[in-house]
Amino acid sequence: KCPRRRSGAVDTVQRQVAALEKTVQTLQAELSRSRKIFTMMGVTTVGGKTFVSTGWSDTFGNGRIFCNSAGGALAAPKSAAENAALTAMVKRNDKHIILSINDLQTEGRFVYLNGETLRYTNWKSEEPNDLKGEDCVVLQVDGLWNDISCNHKALIICEF
Repeated sequence: KCPRRRSGAVDTVQRQVAALEKTVQTLQAELSRSRKIFTMMGVTTVGGKTFVSTGWSDTFGNGRIFCNSAGGALAAPKSAAENAALTAMVKRNDKHIILSINDLQTEGRFVYLNGETLRYTNWKSEEPNDLKGEDCVVLQVDGLWNDISCNHKALIICEF
């Protein structure tokens, strides 16, 4: 009796494993499909960050509030790879994007929203120039940064 019970139990476990393997394959295929859809919808992942386009333009302040309320933050490229990913999103939308970078606290000292000093920059030649009190930053279609008025409306991209 013991060998049959073991054999039956082994058969049951093997069927369960086969069913789980099929489920994993189905989930992997669905995940791959979802990633493609998200990319088309304006979602890009690079490193540990996910950038999501809202599809609309607004000011630095309104974008900050929106992204925070969604559990994220305005986009803050901290590497060339992140800047390149955001540049690709800019090109798809043909709109500049507002970054979380500003010098609102101390003129000429650009920082991230949390006050952290910039570790990576990609300024356009002769920028930042503080023309007419520009304290916020946009990423342009060419991937370069330009300081602008915080009331300027640009595409809002949140990072998670």
